[in-house]
Amino acid sequence: MAVTAFTNPRALKLAALVCIAMPGVGHAHTSYLLPKVFSANTEQMVTVESAFAEKFFRPEVPVDAKDYHVVLPDGSRGEYQSITPLKQLVILEAPLAQDGTYRFTTGVRLGRVGKSALIDGQWRPVHDQVPAGATKVRTSQTETVADVYVSKKKPTRAPVDASIGRLQIRPVTHPSELYLDTPFAVQVLFDGKPLQGQELVLDRGGADYEEALVHRQVTTDAKGGATFRFDRPGVYVLMTRHRAEAPAGSGTDERSYTTSLTFQVEE
Repeated sequence: MAVTAFTNPRALKLAALVCIAMPGVGHAHTSYLLPKVFSANTEQMVTVESAFAEKFFRPEVPVDAKDYHVVLPDGSRGEYQSITPLKQLVILEAPLAQDGTYRFTTGVRLGRVGKSALIDGQWRPVHDQVPAGATKVRTSQTETVADVYVSKKKPTRAPVDASIGRLQIRPVTHPSELYLDTPFAVQVLFDGKPLQGQELVLDRGGADYEEALVHRQVTTDAKGGATFRFDRPGVYVLMTRHRAEAPAGSGTDERSYTTSLTFQVEE
């Protein structure tokens, strides 16, 4: 696997800011993966774009993940053939040697550690020194995962059911079989257990060029499930965020988890 190091100073500075951003919906950057094709037939290679963005798909910051990998159609782990970081995005290339579904992922990406202080009943980020009026201080680290599925000739289920990270968007409907008349059912899991009342945010790529902006928020049911229906084709990003205590030994009080899934809806 050919890998180029992330050495661009501007990109590293921007990435650091992204890592410590508070996870307010619609304001923080979200990582995503965008392939050149979602359905392949004779293609032997696929190119995938990886970046952080506030609007899709406008890349702003490259995702400097250390666990980029591919889940192959049989569920086994594969690697990208090349990973090329640029100033605003990363270009990934992977072979499509087998028939079936490929899951392209950033893997689990840990951001830098940030600090927040409780001031007048509100948690506020601390950039330098803790303000004198703070009554409590806590440390936090971001953990992000971005996924996308590409199927060659036929969909297979093993990559969809593979577990990556603590916060998961698990498709019930196969992401390669989405059409305007097909509801997209998903389940949100945390540590393998359903998350009830969890907010999912859906955005459509290129919506800035349309009169009606596609931006939807849905809350999961008691089983962590949610179903989406579509009135127009296109490429969408589904995202969810969740805060929880950090795993033992991680060195921080809590983690802010963000998971995203890119998918295509066809006519």
